Amino acid sequence: MLFSSFAFLLAFLPTTCAGFLLAGRLKDHRAGLAWLTLCSIVFYGAGNPLGLGVMLASIVVNYRAAAAIARGVTQGSAGRRAASRLFVLGAAFNIALLGYFKYKNFFLETSNELFGSQLALGAWILPLGISFLTFKQIAFLSDARAGKIGLDALDYLCFVFFFPQVIAGPIVHYGEVVPQFQHLRPRFDARSVAAGVSLFSIGLFKKVVLADGAASYVSPVFASADDGHVVQFVAAWIGALAFTFEIYFDFSGYSDMALGLARLFGIRLPPNFESPFKSSSIIDFWSRWHITLTRFLTTYIYMPVMLQVSRWRRRQGKPMLRGGQLSGGAFVGLAMTPSLLTMLVSGIWHGAGLTFVLWGLLHGVYICINQAWRYWRPRWRPEAYEAWMRPLGFVLTFCAVVAAIVLFRAHTVAAAGRILHAMLGLDGVSLPIAVLDRLGALGRLLGRLGVTPDPSAGKYLGVAALFLLALVLIATVGPSSQDLIAELDPAPGRAPPAGIGSSAPVPGISPASAPHRGISAWRMRFTPAWALAVAAMFTLGCCGLNHVGEFVYWQF
Repeated sequence: MLFSSFAFLLAFLPTTCAGFLLAGRLKDHRAGLAWLTLCSIVFYGAGNPLGLGVMLASIVVNYRAAAAIARGVTQGSAGRRAASRLFVLGAAFNIALLGYFKYKNFFLETSNELFGSQLALGAWILPLGISFLTFKQIAFLSDARAGKIGLDALDYLCFVFFFPQVIAGPIVHYGEVVPQFQHLRPRFDARSVAAGVSLFSIGLFKKVVLADGAASYVSPVFASADDGHVVQFVAAWIGALAFTFEIYFDFSGYSDMALGLARLFGIRLPPNFESPFKSSSIIDFWSRWHITLTRFLTTYIYMPVMLQVSRWRRRQGKPMLRGGQLSGGAFVGLAMTPSLLTMLVSGIWHGAGLTFVLWGLLHGVYICINQAWRYWRPRWRPEAYEAWMRPLGFVLTFCAVVAAIVLFRAHTVAAAGRILHAMLGLDGVSLPIAVLDRLGALGRLLGRLGVTPDPSAGKYLGVAALFLLALVLIATVGPSSQDLIAELDPAPGRAPPAGIGSSAPVPGISPASAPHRGISAWRMRFTPAWALAVAAMFTLGCCGLNHVGEFVYWQF
């Protein structure tokens, strides 16, 4: 069941909200949480009952493992060692479950191609949000080992299945939401409802109007490349840019809807998306895109790897990462290795295919280059550096992300190669005849430079260019959704309107040095005009529900 569907908007959500408010009339203060948990389980199992069975079995295993781990950490050094071993086994169980359901066929296909084997592929049944739930369960076991949680079956069930964040995150920690569950009081709160409705309406508009609108320019280009056809220069750029903004507004819209739905019930989820195309470096980009995934990868992969390498280098008497004394070996061991490994895991997590692996590694290379520049860049005056490097960094970051996103969308490496080849102009550059004619002298100059006329209509190019330009401006100049409603304190970690936002950890950058994000001057006052704008966005979103597409992250 999608958030952007009539079944959700007209049946599931009203029923859930009404039952939640009615539960508040009962004497049992846990009735509201029980109702919310039941509805979330129904939401999860509505389209995939088998997936629900798999996740319920996983929940039983993880809950019992967490209980044993929690007991172990209170029983001295021997108990703590046993708890650590049990944590490793629990994490391995979750990873194995993810590997079986998400990657089994990928490994079988790869084996068949490499070794000529005839291994039979299984039926593809992927439990909803299994990648997100796997990381959430691992974080839960880690919190149990650290003694940070108190176990309660109802709290845990709602923690896993809470429907606003079960499809595509955010990846929350037990301690971020369970205390809110324990103090949940089903009642109508005007402030929370205003924030929830505003965020959901903005997100619905982004998904249905902007993301799905961009999707219409994507499929023809990538389908042509998948079929082995040569892609034209203009078509390649339109397809790559359109998918860049499709996934941007798709995930941004989902994140807004998730936070908005949670606020309807008085729950505040952590922010997961913060205008990443305003970034001037790839490190800044990853501190803004899928924030909770970056936090998880930093905590459980990047930092442990860097710590282990640091300990090994200290024992060997090798230099560390210390300013002017930085050596190439220290950089490779302490910056490149954890960054590449972290982004490799990110790529594999995103999808079962070689294109996702290459996408992750490419972003790892980007981060390494960014880190190297931070260590070895010329020491210019801060004012001159900001004036020149911030706009240049913005352009380089944007182009790097667009190039990598081709790998993310293409079904094969060969198809991605065809599109990137065309984007570089290596297959020639052509423009519609009507466009070249209207350019006048510039068109004739382009012709002398090798640009050839194309008999295709120029209207398609003009409409696509205007639509993509609008998306660029919204993503790079416009305010974020949370900035717009900053006065309602839309998510934890956000500062009040006069303050500065918090930063998420990112591979290669510590929280203390991460870029700050201030509250935008664009924020809205809650006036009749704002209510009309929210109603208009919700209405436009609903108008497109007959042909709405699935979320890009739906099967992650």
